[in-house]
Parts: sequence; structure tokens; C-alpha cells
Amino acid sequence: MPDHRTFSRFTFRDRTGHIVAPWISGAGCAPAIIRHSAAVPPWTDHDIHLHTDSEEYYFVFQGELHVLVDGVTMTLKPHEALMIKPGVPHAVVGGMGPIEHFVLRMPAAADRQAVGRIPAGHATIVEESERELRAEWGCRVPLTGARYQNCWLFGVGQAHFHSEVMCLAHLDFPSAESLGTDRHSHRLHLHRESWEFYVVLRGTRVLRIEQELVNVSAGEVLAVPPQIKHVLHGTETPFEGFEFRVPRLNDKVEF
Repeated sequence: MPDHRTFSRFTFRDRTGHIVAPWISGAGCAPAIIRHSAAVPPWTDHDIHLHTDSEEYYFVFQGELHVLVDGVTMTLKPHEALMIKPGVPHAVVGGMGPIEHFVLRMPAAADRQAVGRIPAGHATIVEESERELRAEWGCRVPLTGARYQNCWLFGVGQAHFHSEVMCLAHLDFPSAESLGTDRHSHRLHLHRESWEFYVVLRGTRVLRIEQELVNVSAGEVLAVPPQIKHVLHGTETPFEGFEFRVPRLNDKVEF
């Protein structure tokens, strides 16, 4: 059994629902919510809503999701991500299935507010010529773009898209040779206040957590809380996944 004082492991393979949340055993006081859908039919939310304080992220890996954001309906295709900023009205209004997707929301606050009913005629989708979109409400990102792989996608500094609350990297290594593009610093470290999450879609990540080697396999999420020493030990390819740290603090201590 894992020591939940040093890490927590969660399984999302073939599971639909919340994977990490404050009310789930083992998540402790993790400042993030992770929800997963496993090849589900398209659906429509009950209402248009917003989050007063939290950022929300949609990652689609199978099927197509239609999302109404700030009055505009857009498509979210396989291997695309959508960021929605706090205070922006939005709702899922359908799609083409089966759909596999993740929703990340942080901080993990009870800040959902319904703001209206979903209007008739929302299903009319205008096909955009550009997959990358940047707007005041957030952004849509094609993860298949080479410039958006194996780098900091959301965050500050070298990140492509600004986030107020977290740093996230999308990783895709088709072969052992491609691991040479991994530019992360692999030194034993801890974070004073922030949590790190490792989400594996394909392959395996091996981490050293304190004195233990821990495998994170496809279909798993690993959460490392603050004050726990850890470092990436190895990667089994082909590998795809994403890693994120929340809250976004400059609190890394290397050893």
C-alpha cells in the first residue's frame, strides 16, 4: 500500500467521474479537481455557468466536444485543450462520441454559479480555420502542434499560455530517442507549498519519492504533496501524459 503521507495514486482507466477531488479519500487537501470521461456518449450541461475563482481546463483525447464559451459555440477535437478563465460563462452543449476527456479545475473551490439556460440553436458549429484561439475568455490549443509538446504549456515565464494558478506541461515521447527533447530539470527536489500531479496516458513514468521508486503507468494519476522529496527517475516509451503543479508558486527547493 502507498504511504499517503508521501504520495497518492488514482486510477482513471475505464472510469468516468471525479478522479481527484477534496472529498475523495487519499486526495487530502489537494488544491485541484480532476474529472475523467471514458468513451461516453455526447451530453449537454444543465445550464450555463461560471466559476468565480477557479480556472477550468478541458483536454479531449477521443471524440469531439462542443463547448459554449462566452456566447460562442466552438469545437474541441482530439488532442486539443481548452482553458476557460474565472468569471466566463460556459457549458458543454454536445459533441460527437464516444468521448474521452479530462477536466481540470483549480483551485478546488465550490465556486460554481449558474447564470442562465442553454439557448436553442446552440448546436450550429462554425468550423474555424485556425485551431489555436486566444481570447479574453482563455484559449484553445492543438496539442499535436510540435511547439506545444514537451514544454510548459500553461504557466508563466517560458509557458506558451498564461495561467494565474498553475504550471502544466504536455509530454509526448514516441521513442527512447525522443526523450532527448525533455527539457525538465531532473534533480531531487520538493515544493514548500505546491502539489505536483503526474497523469499518464501511454507508457510509464518512474519517480523516486523520498526513498521509494514508484511506477506511474498508463491510466494512473500520481499526486505528490508539498514537502516531499521526489525526482523523475525514468520514462518507458512510447509515452504521453501531462504534469502540472498547483498553486503556481516559486517554491522549488533542489538538493
